[in-house]
Amino acid sequence: MRFLSAYALTALTVATQAWGASNSGDHGSVTDLIAPAVNVAILVGFLVWKLKTPLHNYFNTRSEEVSNTLERASIKSKEAQMMLEAEQRKLASLTSELKLIEDQANNDVAAFEKNVSKEVEDKTHKLKTDASAKIQADKKAMMDKLNAELLDQVIKETKSTIKTNQDFQSKASSKLLQRLS
Repeated sequence: MRFLSAYALTALTVATQAWGASNSGDHGSVTDLIAPAVNVAILVGFLVWKLKTPLHNYFNTRSEEVSNTLERASIKSKEAQMMLEAEQRKLASLTSELKLIEDQANNDVAAFEKNVSKEVEDKTHKLKTDASAKIQADKKAMMDKLNAELLDQVIKETKSTIKTNQDFQSKASSKLLQRLS
């Protein structure tokens, strides 16, 4: 690039000198410009011949770089668009997911309350059954004790009656002997 600007500066200097030479008072002719024009043509031809391949390569390389940059930008744009759509789908489904989670939590709470209620009812029933059985057992034990005490009292009374009454003593003795024999 510097090389090209150096040649352009040289060509401009030559053209300026040629124009300045014609300002000497007499207006030069067109033939005075032929030699500088030929020099400029040779210079431009030489520059085109020498710079054609490097400029062609430079522009091809630059074109490929721009093309690759555009491709990467296009790919990144598509990726960003896909990510945006995915996030928008997530955002759109967020309310339904929240509703689903809330419903699930409500169902879990209801099931837990039902289970706790059933457990409390079962334990209450079991406690009532156990208490009833204990009361029945205590009642039976007390009745047995009372019956035993009553029987003891009856036997004691009977013994005392038999001991005090001679007639009963003889009957009791005879009955015992009858059973033994």
